[in-house]
Amino acid sequence: MFLVTGILGGFTTFSAFGLESLTLLRRGETSLALLYILGSVLVGVAAVWLGLRFTSGAEA
Repeated sequence: MFLVTGILGGFTTFSAFGLESLTLLRRGETSLALLYILGSVLVGVAAVWLGLRFTSGAEA
């Protein structure tokens, strides 16, 4: 179960992120692509930071 949902799910999520980014770039929507990429990464890192902060009590 871990292999299918954890590892393979992570690959498909990352592939979708890459596909959406390249699709925007190919359409010539460079600003929107950069906003999407930066926003996704920043929101993702912020979500991990908040999760660690509130669940483990670790100083993040």
